[in-house]
Amino acid sequence: MLRWGESRPLELGARMAIKKRVDAELRAETPEKLFPLLRRTGNNSDTLWPQQVDLLREYAAKRVSAKDLAIELPTGTGKTLTGLLIADWRRREGKGRSVFVCPTVQLVRQVVAAADKEGIAVVDLSGPHTMWDPAAKAEYERGRATAVVPYSSIFNVSPKLIDADVLVFDDAHAGEQYVSKAYTVSVSRHSHPAIYSGALEAIAPKLSKERYHQLIQNNPGAGSRELVDSLALAQVDDLLPGLTRALGLFAAEPQSDKVARSAKFAHVAIGGHLGACTLYVSWSKIEVRPVTPPSFENPLFASANQRIYLSATLGTSGELERAFGRPAIRRLHRPANAPSPTSGRRFLVFPHLIPDVDPTQFTRELIATVGKSIIIVPSDREADVAGDTIVPETWTVFRKNDVEDSLDDFAQSTKSVALLANRYDGIDLPGEACRSVTIAGYPGVTNLQERFYASRARSAVVSAERVRSRVVQGIGRCTRGPRDWSVVIVADRETTTYLSRDEVRKTLSADLQSEIEFGLDQSEQSADDVRENIAMFLEQGEDWRDNAETELTKIRASAQQVEPAAAPGLAAAARHEVESLEAMWNGDWRAASEKLHLAATELNSHPIARGYQAVLLFRAAVAMDKSAREAVDAEQGAAADALAAQAVEAAKPATWMTAFLPFAGREIPEPSSMLRSAAQRLSIVVDTVGSAAKLKLSFATMFEGLSQIDHKAYEPALTQLGKFLGADAFKPSGDARTDSAWCWDNEQWITLEAKSEHKTDGVIGVHDTQQVNGHLELVAEDRGVPIPSASAAVMVSPRTVVKREAIVVAGDNSWRLTPADILALATDTERLWEGLQLLRNIKAPEERVGGIADLLRQHLLRPEDIIDRVTTTRIGEV
Repeated sequence: MLRWGESRPLELGARMAIKKRVDAELRAETPEKLFPLLRRTGNNSDTLWPQQVDLLREYAAKRVSAKDLAIELPTGTGKTLTGLLIADWRRREGKGRSVFVCPTVQLVRQVVAAADKEGIAVVDLSGPHTMWDPAAKAEYERGRATAVVPYSSIFNVSPKLIDADVLVFDDAHAGEQYVSKAYTVSVSRHSHPAIYSGALEAIAPKLSKERYHQLIQNNPGAGSRELVDSLALAQVDDLLPGLTRALGLFAAEPQSDKVARSAKFAHVAIGGHLGACTLYVSWSKIEVRPVTPPSFENPLFASANQRIYLSATLGTSGELERAFGRPAIRRLHRPANAPSPTSGRRFLVFPHLIPDVDPTQFTRELIATVGKSIIIVPSDREADVAGDTIVPETWTVFRKNDVEDSLDDFAQSTKSVALLANRYDGIDLPGEACRSVTIAGYPGVTNLQERFYASRARSAVVSAERVRSRVVQGIGRCTRGPRDWSVVIVADRETTTYLSRDEVRKTLSADLQSEIEFGLDQSEQSADDVRENIAMFLEQGEDWRDNAETELTKIRASAQQVEPAAAPGLAAAARHEVESLEAMWNGDWRAASEKLHLAATELNSHPIARGYQAVLLFRAAVAMDKSAREAVDAEQGAAADALAAQAVEAAKPATWMTAFLPFAGREIPEPSSMLRSAAQRLSIVVDTVGSAAKLKLSFATMFEGLSQIDHKAYEPALTQLGKFLGADAFKPSGDARTDSAWCWDNEQWITLEAKSEHKTDGVIGVHDTQQVNGHLELVAEDRGVPIPSASAAVMVSPRTVVKREAIVVAGDNSWRLTPADILALATDTERLWEGLQLLRNIKAPEERVGGIADLLRQHLLRPEDIIDRVTTTRIGEV
């Protein structure tokens, strides 16, 4: 035995301990030609699919040098192998290191297993960098294997991977939530109340007194809870130090607090650039983030020679560019005449459309009939609700942590559900692993920016691509290959209405269009008929093939996929939006404003995107005002005011930005004629309401009426609410008239059709919608004047499911509210009157008008604000 420092005698003929070089790997002219050269494992795919061959040939011919490249392949048609082949080919060609990026650790494991099966050299570098296998890390760094990592390994304050030639992002359509997380400081009122309070106090000077009051309440109304304000931090230089101090408190939280650690690192990532960020504030959460990610600052991401984005649903509205912060991403298309690959058969069932059943109980029954289901919900809170309501009793429930590394345990189980929040992507359960997907909750918003766009800013069009992708991906979790089949249960009202909309279905593939329309048709039958159809589908026998498949083929033959509305304009605007963020990051505010104005201009011919155009114009105005203040330039200040005026006009009827206008140093504009009229009317009402006790009784009577189902009590209460808001409110006489009309002279009218007797578990039908359509015309006939442009016909109903036919006949100016929305408006009105009552001390009514107008403005209850509140959801929209 040799001791340290001793030498071994040289023996002639002995085997030498020489490390020999590994033989050079085989190389190929193209990624396609590399496939047959891969190491044989006994589990390799026999051949590439036609769609894979088409895209690999297109890549080799035209896109090897593209900096940013997107590749689209439908779910289950081989996009992962396509991306792995490109990464491995570039690595073997000596172009540099290659990285394959997945949304989750579970997907990292899945991709590593798939690569091993195909004989592609990969290493798993997921988890904390301190836990990486040194040998695996060395294999990546020496260019001998592709590293497979989660998104968080790329998008963080200090990526630990050394630079790469190519980054391949799998499931790029879901990338926004993973990329933006690295730059979003999220402050939860529940988990970090002191930090939430500190951040709120820092921005309080920019909030109205009433809005601040709502945000500090321990138990506000539902309307106040859901409301989101957007504050461009470039407007509030003087408030940034206080906000920075508040967000800095995350650094003092325990290391074990994962949420705080994530927020701390995000704060570091945007530190020094808060002015280029936007703050979104709601009662439950505050988020501070740049509108698009500053990925140009990420050394690993920015230095790659090529970034490839793999997606099942790329979209055409520029959402991929916004999600990754890239000005332009080239698309790799299959040949125009290539057949579309298929990915299995789905039978969609809509319990909320089935007559005379409890949708919740029927959903639970369907899950039990199939024997297993994956249940996808938008949030943890909704996961808890689903677990209590639609999971069969005694069944095993797998939650997020149970499937974080692998789905194998769930796949092998019986009488079980996988109950997962916001996991519309990256779950593969083919064949017998699972035959049922349940969509329980509309995946419309996943963060405050999306919620602001969808509600206050009327800009849902810019997020429509993401929503569509989540729904499509969720539906396809159990149909990964052409021979797979599964039941899809659409278990919530909002997604049912969403998929009932013709303009939504037309943007989907012909296969999915036919499956949804077939499902909608079948779900309008009796419960027994639906049960019989489910049994027939599960048998997959001749009855299904001879009857259902024949019908599906007929529907598919007439289906044509169309580009979403405004997609060309949104795609063109995306480049300017991304470039504007980089200009802000570098302190060039005038250039940022000009870029944002260019983005807004791209939407001129797309009226459906008018709300988002207003957002862009307002941001352009804020950036120009910031530039004007820094340069002390009156001309730029005037330009900022002009942009703000354009934004206000484009936003109508939305009024969200008026709380942040005019800019500092400008005079507050005179009240509009409509606001003065409302104030004058209320000035008279103030004299008639009597004492505080009498006013309290009047409101109690109104609230009592608004809580009733009986229309005889509900309708007078609606009219009283209109009067308390300064409208000329009345119930017109005659047939087919509205239940309550609110008129602010002849400048703005609102008609309200009270469907208070509707039961929640029902559908809004054609007759309901037609009633609403004609109400404004009848008011115009009674008053002998045209309908004012600022008017709305509104249905008040607890129902949120709308029949397809009702969506078709709904007028362009027909909207819907729930009774809860009306109660929230009434609650805010009562708060307004606490202030109005004090003005009784001013004896002359005309002298109260200015004060009343100010109170209406502070409480966001001007006539302009009322029309904004009642027109957020069209009949037939979610």
